[in-house]
Amino acid sequence: MLLHDYAFVPVPAEWVCARIIADRREWLSGFAAGAAHEGESLRLRVGPIGSLPMLSKTVTLQPDQPIVRGEATIVPLTWRATGSQGIFPVLNADLEVSALSPRITYLTLRGRYEPPFGAIGQRLGRSLLHRVAEATIRSFMRRLADSLADTVADG
Repeated sequence: MLLHDYAFVPVPAEWVCARIIADRREWLSGFAAGAAHEGESLRLRVGPIGSLPMLSKTVTLQPDQPIVRGEATIVPLTWRATGSQGIFPVLNADLEVSALSPRITYLTLRGRYEPPFGAIGQRLGRSLLHRVAEATIRSFMRRLADSLADTVADG
């Protein structure tokens, strides 16, 4: 199943890209639940409505090395559910950071996951589960944009 979402950050893309390249994990810590020491996984609550306990799940988020392609920076991301992983899919995605205008950054996330439960999951995935996944990604992107805007403004 494919996922796609986008968000805008009201700061220049050069600032956001410089922040990501300078420290590939710290830029995510503004909304991560924990990553106290170097080498620990970033953890965050994701869900269709932010971090409400009944509608969210804690995942580990692993960013790979950013790739600079022309005027865009791409960060490969993987997230995995903590605890009962069998019923929650692994998401592999690319986060692209580029300029929309001199003062606005455009974030695009394109990802893929395999629905759990085989053929039943595929059928459910096309309807209810995929809508939940889309809402989860949408919530994640809004929180990321807000966090980047705050982090870059403070830094």
